[in-house]
Amino acid sequence: MAVRFTDFTEVGTSHRFKHPQFLNSVINTVMEAMFRDLMAGQQRPVRQIRIAMFNLERLDTNPTLWGRTNEERWGALDDATHQLNEQFGKTMLMTGAQFALQHIDESQKQPKAKCPFTPQREMITKLWGATGPAKPMQSTLF
Repeated sequence: MAVRFTDFTEVGTSHRFKHPQFLNSVINTVMEAMFRDLMAGQQRPVRQIRIAMFNLERLDTNPTLWGRTNEERWGALDDATHQLNEQFGKTMLMTGAQFALQHIDESQKQPKAKCPFTPQREMITKLWGATGPAKPMQSTLF
């Protein structure tokens, strides 16, 4: 911050925050303190006040509570789930799959393979019974 008086003399000061700031109340308090320090004991009229700010970055309006990558987010969520389950019991927080596994019946525990076609031996058994088709007689030509 710099203050120029009507006789073109200037006084200035600067301040560097230790941590990034985005609250107007914090920035305004510091700016007001700087201005009061510069103007202490001054009797001359002010011509110009200059304020400069450096190293500005775009404020992330959607801060991440769980991490920046998917791996960090899922890891943090998994850790939080384990902490809740340890504190309140194993069924405090469950995924949909865990909930579904609690209410599974015997037929779903070991489901049959979902094959798009019927294997040949099963089809023969279904069509001809356990004995299978009668074998044709083989003829010999002599």
